[in-house]
Amino acid sequence: MTSCKLYKTLLYFYFILFLSFLSGCGYQSLLNENSKKFGIKSFNIEGNKRLAQILKNNLISSKNKSNNLILNINARKNRSITHKDSTGKIIEYNLKISFDLTAVESVSRRKVLSKTFTLDSNYKASDLYMDTVNREKKITNELIESIATQILTNLSLIYGEK
Repeated sequence: MTSCKLYKTLLYFYFILFLSFLSGCGYQSLLNENSKKFGIKSFNIEGNKRLAQILKNNLISSKNKSNNLILNINARKNRSITHKDSTGKIIEYNLKISFDLTAVESVSRRKVLSKTFTLDSNYKASDLYMDTVNREKKITNELIESIATQILTNLSLIYGEK
């Protein structure tokens, strides 16, 4: 029993030591509002307006930064059938969301970022059509939120180097 108690005490000590090193290293999140060195001035939207509007809502940030950007967004959504049973009933769908994004500085008109962001996910079809639609909406929102994080990370990395 004493070796077990000694082991737990050492484990606890190392955990506390790890936390103290972690808090003292000066780590800051890349997506911290204070570390953003850019702002988004306006959006030019093409393609699927609903998807682009959801992305826009996830990207809204303060506008009084020194590096204001204009984002050109072309949004696409593709739903395809991935699996059917022997009777032809759809069992599973694949949802693919793509955003062609170009970020341009509003003053100098210099292209900062030009990239296509794409994510996809599978989801099961439900017996009730409304449940299937709700699953698709939920997955769409999750994928767009993830893409918005990728975009903000890319922009933060670009402006973090300057």
